[in-house]
Amino acid sequence: ASSIYDEISSMFDGCCFVQNIREESSKINGLVSLQKKILSGVLKQKEVQGIERVEEGRRMIQNRLCHRKVLIVLDDVDQLDQLK
Repeated sequence: ASSIYDEISSMFDGCCFVQNIREESSKINGLVSLQKKILSGVLKQKEVQGIERVEEGRRMIQNRLCHRKVLIVLDDVDQLDQLK
């Protein structure tokens, strides 16, 4: 997955490759942390503020990325809840 990501990522306005979704999402505030990683990666920001709950992160991702052509690769997803 990472070699294809490297090959096509330049075709997008923003991109992010997030590894170990299963492990990270099982930690306390893991999904919020993953949402912050996605936003900071795609938006090329050091840190994203204003996300304390999963719902806030979901809203922010929708609002900030809806008009951009982005590539987000989530590696090691094993549950549907990790994608919501």
